Amino acid sequence: MGFWSSAWDVVKSAGRTVAKVVKKVYEVCTGDSAVDAYDKLEKIINNREIVTVTQGHGDAPDFYGEVDSTQIEQKIAEQNQRIVAQRSELKESRKIMALQIELTRLRSSANLIDRSMKNVKIHASSLSVRYQNMRNINGLIDEANDFRHGLKAVIRTVNYNANLEGGKAHKIEGIDIEKKDGAISQVAAFDAFDRTRELLCGEVRELSELSTKHLGDIQRLKANAVDLGGQLGGQIITFVENEIVPIIKQAESAGFLLKSEVAQLPTAVREESGALVFENGRIKLESS
Repeated sequence: MGFWSSAWDVVKSAGRTVAKVVKKVYEVCTGDSAVDAYDKLEKIINNREIVTVTQGHGDAPDFYGEVDSTQIEQKIAEQNQRIVAQRSELKESRKIMALQIELTRLRSSANLIDRSMKNVKIHASSLSVRYQNMRNINGLIDEANDFRHGLKAVIRTVNYNANLEGGKAHKIEGIDIEKKDGAISQVAAFDAFDRTRELLCGEVRELSELSTKHLGDIQRLKANAVDLGGQLGGQIITFVENEIVPIIKQAESAGFLLKSEVAQLPTAVREESGALVFENGRIKLESS
């Protein structure tokens, strides 16, 4: 049991760390959805007031039907104004389209952040369950060993007394109370705990990386809003700063904070194949 006692002593001492990590995860990974925030922003853009330039009843002015040169000049001026207005409208539409493309891209990225936050909570919960399983197995084995040693003492006593009575009493024979390998796999329990720790570490790392990159990408959306200008451009910038950036910054902070917390958990040394490494009959840990 040496390999197990070594690993279990380290893991048992990290029980508070496991509880602390799980508690911290549910403190920092519970917040507003980034995707929901982008959906609200999309509604703001789609519900903007659209002003279109109408041509009037005819597609083009009838210059030949006009006799007065003043009226002709007035018609030409009106057409020039319409052309300028249409160009302005087309330019604004292109800017809106650029905004919507960037918004779609950021929404997809936000979806990855939301999913990563959920995965962190799932892996943290699994880690707690794995730790509790190891505690239960360790307690079960201790009780089974105590019972086995007690039963051995009873059998020895009964058989000793039977020998003293010269065969008048029956001996206890044919009962196998020795431990059997694999009946309860302590190594498998620790392996599952360490694999779950790896999943949690990887997800926490991905969460911080996704959030940091997203904060940089948001600047492109804000630049497009500045280029658009006007009331809508100002609305977009204000919404992004007040509603979206805080959510992403919270996710980034959660990733950085949890990385330091998870790093305190015991880590098994593994071979390239992924198998646990044993040293002097014990599971080798990086912290040892």
